[in-house]
Amino acid sequence: MKKNRKLILTAILAVLMTMLWGCGGEGGSQDETDGYVYVPEYVQMDVDCTYINSVTSLGDSVIMNAIKWDEESQESSNFLYRYDLAKGEGETIPLAVGEDDNIGAMTAGADGSLAMVVNSYTYETDENGEPTNYKSSITLWSVSAEDGSIKSQKDINEVFGNSQDGGTYVQNFCVDGQGNFYLDDGNNTIYVLDQDMNKICEIKADNWIRSMAASKEGDVYISTYGENGLEMRKVDIAAKKLGEPQTGLASGYGNQDFITGSTKSFLMDNRSQVSLYDLSTQTEEALFSWLDVDINSDNVSQRGELSDGRVWALTRDYGSEGADGPEFELILLSRKEASQVPQKEKIVYGAMWVDSNVKKAIIDFNKTSDKYRITVKEYGEAVEDYQAAQTQFNADLTTADCPDIIGLNSLDYHLYASKGVLEDLYPYMEKSGINKADYLENILGAYESDGKLYGLIPAFYVSTTMAKASQVGDKTGWTLSEMLEFAEGREENLFAYGSRSSIFYYCIYNNIDEFIDWESGKCFFDSEDFIKTLEFAAKYPEEYDYQADREEGISSRIRSDKVLLLDSSISSVQEFQMLTGMFGEKVSFLGYPNSERKGNLVQATGGCMGLSSKSKHKEGAWEFMQRLLSEEYQDSMLSEHGNSFGFPVKKSALEKQFELDMTPDYFEDEDGNKTENAKTSWGWDDFQMDIMAATQEEVDAVRSLIESAEKVSGSVDEQLVNIITEESEPFFKGQKSAADVAGIIQNRIQIYVNENS
Repeated sequence: MKKNRKLILTAILAVLMTMLWGCGGEGGSQDETDGYVYVPEYVQMDVDCTYINSVTSLGDSVIMNAIKWDEESQESSNFLYRYDLAKGEGETIPLAVGEDDNIGAMTAGADGSLAMVVNSYTYETDENGEPTNYKSSITLWSVSAEDGSIKSQKDINEVFGNSQDGGTYVQNFCVDGQGNFYLDDGNNTIYVLDQDMNKICEIKADNWIRSMAASKEGDVYISTYGENGLEMRKVDIAAKKLGEPQTGLASGYGNQDFITGSTKSFLMDNRSQVSLYDLSTQTEEALFSWLDVDINSDNVSQRGELSDGRVWALTRDYGSEGADGPEFELILLSRKEASQVPQKEKIVYGAMWVDSNVKKAIIDFNKTSDKYRITVKEYGEAVEDYQAAQTQFNADLTTADCPDIIGLNSLDYHLYASKGVLEDLYPYMEKSGINKADYLENILGAYESDGKLYGLIPAFYVSTTMAKASQVGDKTGWTLSEMLEFAEGREENLFAYGSRSSIFYYCIYNNIDEFIDWESGKCFFDSEDFIKTLEFAAKYPEEYDYQADREEGISSRIRSDKVLLLDSSISSVQEFQMLTGMFGEKVSFLGYPNSERKGNLVQATGGCMGLSSKSKHKEGAWEFMQRLLSEEYQDSMLSEHGNSFGFPVKKSALEKQFELDMTPDYFEDEDGNKTENAKTSWGWDDFQMDIMAATQEEVDAVRSLIESAEKVSGSVDEQLVNIITEESEPFFKGQKSAADVAGIIQNRIQIYVNENS
């Protein structure tokens, strides 16, 4: 049964002049007193719908294809909603779409109409009226943007070489300045139709077509990945081929999108930064980063540029879905002189990458704080050279360029704690009246060193290794020697996906503090355990052949003892129920091997951060960090708010989540009889199960698993991985003994530790 999620966006125009830091010129953040900034204006509309399917812009209007589900009639209806951003007015426009029609894509036509790709489905039924099969077809429509009437339409199945059964999916769709239609079928082929919807040609691309858009000048371009990374190439219908690649493009996260521009050829968005691209000069001009304008890029579904240079964005808050449905916002971004915007004290959050929940927390903080503003330096944006970005991040942490708040997700906090880079957070908690006893002390303790707290996490999951109790007994942990003894003669069936690198991660990297004591500076890579691990890893291939086991699912292999150990994580009671159900019998949680037999490890989710000892803004930085420990924030992560991934670190919030997990969901029929419904369904590979309300026994088992986690899952310095990988290769090739290789690794890593501790 579908749930009616009602979207209400109220009918007034509200303007929030948020204090921002600016971007301009060649790109990159500027000082607040120089240049300009972009300021968001939140446009609130009156549209009642379940969800928004497609969005496009026409002049200074944003047009949305909205769909409303009627719970009573169990039917959906399609309509258009047009909002004129220049006038600040919106209107609902009826649209004649059949019940079995779906608008797969929509864009503005060259004549001011709307062009739509419509997928139609015809269902075949048996004698009982039950559906047995369906046929699909694709139709191209030209629709009036004024009243929603269909001006012309044509079945275009034959364009793709299809029979009437259809089956083609249109991935990208646009219209050029002459009114020609361009369709990408997802198989590297572009089909071009003229204004009368007759086929002109089809053009094959060498690589997968990531996006397609018309430029301000009226030509259509695609983006693909070529020899030199991201490429943008013109679709030349006269020559019936693709043009030469444009230059001067930054691929960002590999998510670069092109949108028809009004002041330059294209508006560009790489999910971090928004910029303009000029085809005539082949240059890119940065406008702003999404975080700089207090928008979470993960929530941006569509964006565009108005005739006056303002940028609009439609966002959907995926964490807000409740009884009234998801929250959509239409936002206008206007360029202002920096001197017109009140200034705040600047705090820098530096990380290789920023978790979505942290982004949201930063945005909320910036909107509400009248004194501080957090800017983000995300080193991992330069994904073309991740290692160089990591090196720069590491270097900045020990210099005057150190961020005020340090994202620790990709770092070994022990290393930086030993260097004096990080502040002890316990005094800050005490001064703020935050009682340590209100939180899971073993989780806090995982980020301690010598009794001092160096890392703060709002939520976590437990990384572990599972096995049948009938195979390993009721163990709750094991040493490396015990693990290797169990593995003897069982290598073929030990792991689901065994390779040399996975063995190192399982035995070494996830417990790197077994081999490095950062406080004393001593290393132990010439130990018997490390030598045995080398010999054990040699029994596995360099790369795992994932195709070999594709015919048999993971659950089947576990139940038939073809897989004995499952390396996994537990992020919720529901995931615990699914994983234990997958084994089909009693499970032991052994974790990863270490000398203390405490191998269930803490893995931060929702961010992990430390406070720089070099920061000149510690008070403001802590004001942000402590919010993540507040009752309000911790409760916001409960599953009833749709935000849950991982366990909250505050005890009261965790108990509330357990209570939600144990509360049954009921369906009541017309006679008042109640039947328990499944809360949801979980699955993995060949296994699927309905999740019912958890039992007290299941919750207690999860609580025990959480309490057993006292160490952090390793974030291993890439340099250490490189040393072990490089120096172990002669052993795997039979050129040196395991002991000789271990000695060389010991020497190299000892030098590295001496230089960095």
